[in-house]
Amino acid sequence: MITNDELKKILRSRERKRKKPIPELTVNSFEKGIQIWDHPDVLHFFNERAMTWIPQKRTAVFLPCSAHKPYFYSQSHSKGYLKALLPYFDEIDIQVISEPMGVVPYCYSNTYPVDSYDYNPNDYFIGNLRNPKSIRSRDIFIQRVARWIKKYHNLYERKLLILPAIWHLKIFKKAIQVAKVDKQEYQIVRLRGRAHISVDYMNEQLAEFFKR
Repeated sequence: MITNDELKKILRSRERKRKKPIPELTVNSFEKGIQIWDHPDVLHFFNERAMTWIPQKRTAVFLPCSAHKPYFYSQSHSKGYLKALLPYFDEIDIQVISEPMGVVPYCYSNTYPVDSYDYNPNDYFIGNLRNPKSIRSRDIFIQRVARWIKKYHNLYERKLLILPAIWHLKIFKKAIQVAKVDKQEYQIVRLRGRAHISVDYMNEQLAEFFKR
């Protein structure tokens, strides 16, 4: 597990210790895109880590997963999302929306199996949603996230979404509908292009959100 203090040190350094995904958790076909959701280690993580999470703060912030693992060594996180959120680390619980992990409390981002999978939505979701297997995978994704939302919706006073509109935000919005909770309680931070070039834009919105 990684602490906020450790994250702060990593973000201020040039350290990059990326891990390669393991073959068993690498999605390289539409069939494996379905199968991975029921992998024993994936299920164990979701049921025994994500769904037993105890909120530490009043505010939950939701981020997308990244191509490189652990997340905090990816450019989108280290130079984008986390850079913008750094001033608020002591006020927030960061959660990652991930295929196939569902929801990942950020403290687990450097632990197995979270640091060892590769599931590229551009190849097996986005642009391929006419494929029945992609549709099935998407539905499982939505149901997993919805299950988490239903349990934790009332345990956080404030919820903030910093998710790319093209994919993870769509999944989260559908999961909110399935969970049947008030969508108005989820505030959205918009991006202008990739996360690492949207830091100033995120900063403006975050400053407004946290001064309330």
